[in-house]
Amino acid sequence: MINTVAEFLEQFKQFALSKIEEEDKDIKHTVAIGDNFEGLTAELLGKAIFKDLNLRMVERSFIYNDSGVISDELDCLLVVGNGQKMSFANRYKYHINDVIAVIQVKKNLYANDIDSSHHNLRSIFDVSEPRDAEPFVGRLLRDAYRLLTSKELPTRERRERFTDRENIIYHYLMMEAFHPLRIVLGYYGYTTEYGLREGFIKKLEEVVKEGPVRGYSPGSFPSLYICGNSTIIKNNGMPMGIPFTDDEFYFPVLTSSSGKPMYHLLELIWTRLSYKFGISSNIFGNDHDIEAAHPFISCKEKKINEDNWGWEFIYHPLTRKQLSVPLVAKPWAPIEVDKNQYTFLHVLSRQGTIDIVADKQFKKFIEVNSLDADQFIKSLLETKLIYVDEGKAGLLVDELHTVFCPDGKVYAGENKSGEMASYFLKKWAEEKKE
Repeated sequence: MINTVAEFLEQFKQFALSKIEEEDKDIKHTVAIGDNFEGLTAELLGKAIFKDLNLRMVERSFIYNDSGVISDELDCLLVVGNGQKMSFANRYKYHINDVIAVIQVKKNLYANDIDSSHHNLRSIFDVSEPRDAEPFVGRLLRDAYRLLTSKELPTRERRERFTDRENIIYHYLMMEAFHPLRIVLGYYGYTTEYGLREGFIKKLEEVVKEGPVRGYSPGSFPSLYICGNSTIIKNNGMPMGIPFTDDEFYFPVLTSSSGKPMYHLLELIWTRLSYKFGISSNIFGNDHDIEAAHPFISCKEKKINEDNWGWEFIYHPLTRKQLSVPLVAKPWAPIEVDKNQYTFLHVLSRQGTIDIVADKQFKKFIEVNSLDADQFIKSLLETKLIYVDEGKAGLLVDELHTVFCPDGKVYAGENKSGEMASYFLKKWAEEKKE
């Protein structure tokens, strides 16, 4: 479903843009041109949101919180409800809890436009108060944390033993789940993904050339940048989720792609709506493919002094030729497991956790089957079906399903959104055709 809608929006955008250019070709006043593009954005998203959720697109509005703090004027908001009319002009303000997404609209998007949009959207942080958080924020945080760190969301007691890195990442993801989506949408500007990447990184290098600058951390980057047909996507697990690596710069914070910009925009918005309103994940269709993206910027935390931390970034340069190779989504597939892995997963699903250091039954299982405990656990960690934290193993999936095939192979995987069911129904249907 989401693909079909995204394709429709892409065609609509091109049609609408051609109309604006034809009708406004003699307009030189930048404010008038900007108004047209802001209105187009509102129409684009208005055709993609769900009915019966009291959602609406509004232009030139403000966000406020319980303390009465108000944001800067924002181009375009996706909100719930009618908001409050302000005492001046024809402007409205919306409570932070009623804001799904904030879109900064630009006719042209170049380096300076990216930077100004960055600062405009940061005004949202001034009105974000943790006490305003809704229950869905915790669910979104949990899934993102598991996706990126390959560990279960920690309890308060566990967080008391966090390392500095664990603490920084936890609070970063918590605020990412709490803040509304921040999107920069430019219709023109850099004509290629290569140009967008180069323009972005040169501006970032210019800003931080004298050292760390406040307001340029992973959390400060918007959720998505769209420039024509190219995109820069934040990897925060909401929904883009590339797990942390063992590299020094372990956190791939930004990725890029070309093609399907409206798909990425819709995926961000619909993911947030599905958590907020408890909508079934079936809205995304049943293929469960994993979208591919080009590596762009990775980072790591850096201690500046006794009381302050900053971030270091590394750029992954790619040539025009490398970026011209079409990105291909990776089909979701279950993990083939052997007899011993299946037994461990089965016991784990019943017990919840297994102490792989002190559990006598686990030690006996390892001995009886002549296994190397470290290698065995490592093989299971690589499946992303389990995690190990402080010597205890647990499941990283919510609904573990296993399937025994006629050829004797055994598969395991998540079925929370029907992944296993869809995969094998499709597989068996293809086999029948043969």
